[in-house]
Amino acid sequence: MEILAPIERKVEPFRKRAFEVLQEHLPNRKLSTPLEILEIGIGGGANLEYYPDNSNLTALDKNETFSKYFEDNKKKFSHVTYKKMVSSMAENMEGIEDSSMDVVVDTYVLCSVQDMKAVIKEVKRVLKPGGKFLFLEHVAFPDSHLGSKVQSFAAPLWKLFFDGCILNRKFAEEIRKGGFSNVECETKYPSDLWLFFRPQAIGIATK
Repeated sequence: MEILAPIERKVEPFRKRAFEVLQEHLPNRKLSTPLEILEIGIGGGANLEYYPDNSNLTALDKNETFSKYFEDNKKKFSHVTYKKMVSSMAENMEGIEDSSMDVVVDTYVLCSVQDMKAVIKEVKRVLKPGGKFLFLEHVAFPDSHLGSKVQSFAAPLWKLFFDGCILNRKFAEEIRKGGFSNVECETKYPSDLWLFFRPQAIGIATK
């Protein structure tokens, strides 16, 4: 949507930072071994340029609307190989084997899923022991912040017009309840983003 284009441009640094965080959490990785990555809600492939070298990607998306953009983006980034595309909801990833992924990537997807707990359970299932769940999401302000009231006011209309997206979910709390061995999360509040979209959380959960 055109109305989201300014937001997309402003969150680009956070996409880049998210993958820097991922690299920091893979200090002993052997570059000769492909990194098995699953990205849920791949869309048009906005993250591909930030993937680590020698990534082997399994892409998952229930919506084929952006498939042409994804196919175009694939051609631009030779450091990524492509294993398969799975047409599925993230709540039930039957096409992905247990303990098969080194990394699962989520950027601005959990905000729109119907059952966040089911997605988190599936993410944990498909990760290898010690695997990483990288997430980047817009999140809720602390309850005491004025922004929390703004988000609560804007949330119903935002959900209606933007494909079920929920402005004020508390992702880190739910991920911490998901049984991961460790969860690290940093939240930024960039002043150039709309107030109700401002809190940006980047995190890594380790199985």
